[in-house]
Amino acid sequence: MVARRTGIRGRSAAVAALDLLRAGVDSAPESRLRLLIHHAGLPGPEINQWITGSDGRAISCPDLQYRRLRIALEYEGEHHLLDPAQWHRDIERDERLRQLGWVVLRFTKQHLRPENRAGTAEKVRFALSARGWQPGWPA
Repeated sequence: MVARRTGIRGRSAAVAALDLLRAGVDSAPESRLRLLIHHAGLPGPEINQWITGSDGRAISCPDLQYRRLRIALEYEGEHHLLDPAQWHRDIERDERLRQLGWVVLRFTKQHLRPENRAGTAEKVRFALSARGWQPGWPA
């Protein structure tokens, strides 16, 4: 539709944004985290893909992940903290991943604020580097 609409205001921005869209994202903050990673020049993570144990049992479906490097990224909305049952499930989920050798990075809306974006990108970059990734390599 965007390609057919010539001469409209904002068309070039819309066309550029199309390349950044990803199917399967659960929330706008998860997309903002993924775009922050993208704009920092880091490799793009997988979105909402199940991690299974050696027995094929579903372990977790992180918001974002680098499967080969075993890094999971979770965006935690406020309901994760305000709902005791959800908070418990999150802790148990993270522990299961850590037992399988995964690094779990957790983020909140504070990590996405303009003054914190550089630190957030650095947190991801550090985890990638600690797992052997180097700039220019796929993750």
